[in-house]
Amino acid sequence: MYTRHMAPVPTKSAQTSAAKPAGRPMVKKKVRLSQAEATIKMLSATANLLLNNPPERVTVQKICQAADVHTDYVVRYFGSREELLCQAIEAAFVGVILREDGSTSRIDDTLANTAGLLEKAHARFRTIAYLLGCGVDPERFQASQQIVLGHLLAEAKNPNTTERTKTSTIMIGTLLFQSLAIFADVNSITDQQRADLLAFIGLLPKISETVEKELGWDKPLSKKRK
Repeated sequence: MYTRHMAPVPTKSAQTSAAKPAGRPMVKKKVRLSQAEATIKMLSATANLLLNNPPERVTVQKICQAADVHTDYVVRYFGSREELLCQAIEAAFVGVILREDGSTSRIDDTLANTAGLLEKAHARFRTIAYLLGCGVDPERFQASQQIVLGHLLAEAKNPNTTERTKTSTIMIGTLLFQSLAIFADVNSITDQQRADLLAFIGLLPKISETVEKELGWDKPLSKKRK
């Protein structure tokens, strides 16, 4: 007689294990955020993206992925992507430049890129230029720009120059700084040329007396003849 080999009978535990369907992978549930928490996360994520990317590449999808929130939150809490970009870059730069430590000039800090102020300032100007091209009203930025200009003007403390000279000098430096941020690449400015321009902007307060004398900024404005 031939011996019949039988397959081993599976144990009860093995039968039970085999009968169970494969479980679904665990899905991590997103924590429900308050409006304030979601707003802060979105502003922070947007500001970081703007510091490292051209503003046109900072999309709603990238913002929400970085902030770990749903894309609907952009319209719900900010009304539009453009308004989110406005608030994010203003918070990132204006909040820093107004921070006082009493030791150094914010103009010097920015030009020397202390605490990344130069990158933040340039990112702000690039974002503003982009948003203006998108149709955002220039008035949207005037209030924050006046805060910045007012703070810079407060640092122009040369007692030998008029308020007109101080204001004009700060405005010239600001416009040069904005142009450097927006058009440096278009003009193929080298690192050395960039450094030279920044040094010139930093020199403006020191040569303001000479400029005032040459341009007559110490005299009243002449009335136009009718």
